[in-house]
Amino acid sequence: MKVTAEIVREIIEKKDIIVEFQPIYSLNTKKYIGLEALARGKYKDEIISPYFLFEYAKKDGSILTLDRICREKAMRAFSAESSAPSLFINFETSVLNGITSGTGEIQRTAAENHISPQNIVIELNESRVKDSYNLMMFVDFYRSKGFLIALDNVSAGLDTLNRIMLINPDIIKIDRAIVSQIDSNKYNQEVFRSIINTAKQIGAMTVAEGVETVDEVITCMILGVDYFQGFYFQKPEQFNYLFTNEARLKVEEAAQKLNISTKKNPTVVNMKIESYKRIIYELVNRLSCMTHDDYNAELRDYVDEHSEIECAFLIDSKGFQITDTVMTPGVEILEGYHPALMGVNHDIKNYFYAIKEQIEDPFISGWYISNATGKSCKTISSKFYNNKGEMIVACVDLKKQ
Repeated sequence: MKVTAEIVREIIEKKDIIVEFQPIYSLNTKKYIGLEALARGKYKDEIISPYFLFEYAKKDGSILTLDRICREKAMRAFSAESSAPSLFINFETSVLNGITSGTGEIQRTAAENHISPQNIVIELNESRVKDSYNLMMFVDFYRSKGFLIALDNVSAGLDTLNRIMLINPDIIKIDRAIVSQIDSNKYNQEVFRSIINTAKQIGAMTVAEGVETVDEVITCMILGVDYFQGFYFQKPEQFNYLFTNEARLKVEEAAQKLNISTKKNPTVVNMKIESYKRIIYELVNRLSCMTHDDYNAELRDYVDEHSEIECAFLIDSKGFQITDTVMTPGVEILEGYHPALMGVNHDIKNYFYAIKEQIEDPFISGWYISNATGKSCKTISSKFYNNKGEMIVACVDLKKQ
């Protein structure tokens, strides 16, 4: 069927949009950490590609209306599925060119569907934005409300890396063009490695998009990616068809092959790991016999005793910070950076996620740029249980000497 402007106009007027979801998987936990919502048009039992919908809507001047309908449909479907984790929604960033950003429309739609901002990741395609100021205003507004920000379709290029450093996203989704045949393409491997290193510098998580083969999955994992999305695991489906046995088998297959690959290529053990473990284990032992009211004071005493520590904080079992970020006295904080406040959600951060999902305890990160100070740090985390039996995750950031 030939798609015309009249057909698209009718779809928008009648809100004939269906939403499918594609899982984003963690190979470490063998679980999915989020669902990306993908909209399609429906016209007389025909499915219309989102490409045609948005191209015609741009010409027709109705792209903002279409974008909002897609999000409304996605959130309504997501909220009906109580077992679903984070929702990844796309925002048509081209509408930011020359208009006022941060209207609060996404926040209102989330509230109407009883979805917490901490459970929504807003995906931005920064290449479509000419007005960097409006993009920054949009990101700052929604981040201040608790939403997570992802940069979508990230590939090679200095402009892209500059935007990453400018926006400081929580998640970087690496484009299929880089992931494709990465197991045999040395150039793609170098670009991929560069993006991973940039992500580590700003503390962002990474997603390899469009993985289609097990060899692509294994190569991306060895190069340091956190999560995966693509046809190898599962095509976009409506909720009833998600998480099939076939998808679970694909995850198992990739995990087994990765295990074989890493045994053949063991990494060099860091000689300081034991000292890192002693630092975090000593702290959790001291905290485990205390009440909530004593946590901040104990963190202050512990930070004061250890010159190698930059800061320390505690997170509850849902990922929310329950103490101040206790900084070492006199620490220099670069312009544009600030310690996280009590109540901030760390649910998707690797230092919390690895502990919650029992991947690694203690968790020891690589060196990256601290959101608290703007300087290089390494995060160590481990859990303890309070007097009510509730899990608490203790996090310590070490200075780079």
